[in-house]
Amino acid sequence: MSKYRIIAIERQYASGGRAVGKQAAAQLGVPCYGREILEMAAERNGQTAEYIEHLEETASGSLFYSVVAAYNRTLRGEGDLLSPEDMLLYTEAEIIRELAGEGPCVFVGRSAGCILQDRSDVLRVFIHADDDARLHRAVEEYGHDPKEAAGVLRRYDKRRANFYNVNYNLKWGDKAGYHICLDSGKLGIDACVRLLLALVKD
Repeated sequence: MSKYRIIAIERQYASGGRAVGKQAAAQLGVPCYGREILEMAAERNGQTAEYIEHLEETASGSLFYSVVAAYNRTLRGEGDLLSPEDMLLYTEAEIIRELAGEGPCVFVGRSAGCILQDRSDVLRVFIHADDDARLHRAVEEYGHDPKEAAGVLRRYDKRRANFYNVNYNLKWGDKAGYHICLDSGKLGIDACVRLLLALVKD
């Protein structure tokens, strides 16, 4: 990898973003991190991954910036200790920075692009697809009931958007927040991977 050493992918549910990330990482010979980050954060803080997911679903304020401010005050000995809930989210961001510091890699989700926005070597990507393509993948690949699949898409997209919007004061699906947005339904997974490889190898 040259200009971009890290790929950070956000994606609509059932758009194939995870498959794109894993394939790109495999072809580049670098690690791919997604849910592993959530599990690492949970283990480091003695909590469960399900608990962190619950926090993401119920986030209701600009938590990330308040967490950083509280953490800095704690380091200065000014009190205002972080709650266990806030510390979990802070730890997840800390792990992403640590992993990025270890070398080239691919992140799928976890708002990694926002967390690493101060780095110039991060390619921020958004993977999306139309509802028909996503419904097909949700049913055929993920095993969802056809009658419930549409509701599942809406629920997961809302959860991801809420976590991203609330904690980073940015709009999840806004193309201005990414270097490239790819329609996996029209392009296909393999073409999305080739495009990303072309960018990072340029």
